[in-house]
Amino acid sequence: MFIDIINFTLYFSAVLFIIYLIGFTRNSKAYRFFTAYLFLISVIQILSLVIIKTTDLSNLFLSHYYFIGQFILLSFFFYEFIKHKIIYWILGLVLTFLAYQYFSSPQLYSKYNELGMFVTHTIIIVYSIVFLYKALTRKLEFTIVNVGILVYFLSSSLIFASGNMVFDPQLSSEITTLLTNANVVLYLIFQILILIEWLRNYRKSIRN
Repeated sequence: MFIDIINFTLYFSAVLFIIYLIGFTRNSKAYRFFTAYLFLISVIQILSLVIIKTTDLSNLFLSHYYFIGQFILLSFFFYEFIKHKIIYWILGLVLTFLAYQYFSSPQLYSKYNELGMFVTHTIIIVYSIVFLYKALTRKLEFTIVNVGILVYFLSSSLIFASGNMVFDPQLSSEITTLLTNANVVLYLIFQILILIEWLRNYRKSIRN
């Protein structure tokens, strides 16, 4: 069952990117940054599947491109709502820290970067909370998506707080499966909210 859900979320990622791409030039910078984020996610998921299907190699190295690219694009996305230059300073500091991590420990590339994932996820969660605070006083784009980001990133961070332990072959397969399946379900919910956002607020712009 969960294999089917995983496959569905993979193809769903590509579908979400395509439907958001339709209105790419008509909408705001925030919309374009979020569309770029959807493109990144769909490409990494497709590459991950290709590696699994065609080679005996681990696709774990793609996680580094995933969380770093995600952090960059969502930082630009949230800047369009928060409008504070501190986001650029934080982005620069975190990228410098990550570059130092990989330079000083090249072997980290073949592992799950627990600290890097935690730091970037936590910052995105903070941006999401600030977004919600601003949304209390004025109407903002992507309110539905932001709820999805907050719920998924917070839950995902808690699920994978153990980092490399989740990928440890000595860990109970039942625990690993439970954590992975929970994350898949949460990601599917996030995708559904992304679709709802488009249906409610951007589908009409295509007809205009």
